[in-house]
Amino acid sequence: MALDLGKRLLEAARNGEDDEIRVLMQNGAPFTTDWLGTSPLHLAAQYGHFSTVKVLLQAGISRDARTKVDRTPLHMAAADGHAPIVDLLIKVSDDYKCGGFSRLRVSVHINNGYHLWPLQNGANVNARDMLEMTALHWATEHSHHDVVHLLIKSGADVSSHNKFGKTPIDIALDKNNHELLVTMQVRAVGHTAFHRDIIRLPPPPVT
Repeated sequence: MALDLGKRLLEAARNGEDDEIRVLMQNGAPFTTDWLGTSPLHLAAQYGHFSTVKVLLQAGISRDARTKVDRTPLHMAAADGHAPIVDLLIKVSDDYKCGGFSRLRVSVHINNGYHLWPLQNGANVNARDMLEMTALHWATEHSHHDVVHLLIKSGADVSSHNKFGKTPIDIALDKNNHELLVTMQVRAVGHTAFHRDIIRLPPPPVT
């Protein structure tokens, strides 16, 4: 029964069905994962369901959950260009959990209702997956400019190397992405002398 509820919770998260998620959680649905280690939060983040992400976070699901390839919900949201979700994940913390249960679930038992707790400090912006890719690597790879700007503003490391020795700056160079190169070079100044000294921005593409 619990396993079935967990599978239904995964599907509801994938589809952004907030009310269904609340009902399933009230009925004791566990925060399970699929065979790839993908949690409800990963799915909601990947498919751009902002309100669903918020509901799950407020229920106490871990924002730092990892798939079998070490991807976090932040990786998913960044790779697919969901800037509002990236922003939400960065700002959220686990301090609204208590006693092994989320305060949301405790309030269900006490008050038979939901109390939404404030979202505070957030996910590790420089978390790496199995390929040593950060959220910034993925956002740059897919040219999601708004996500890149948000991640850099939140302290993402523009000089972090992935498994193939590539930094987000290198990826932007490979793609001849002038706007992102400018943003990253400004960030790199004072942090990585190597990139500060060798980067030469290509001219903007002719339109």
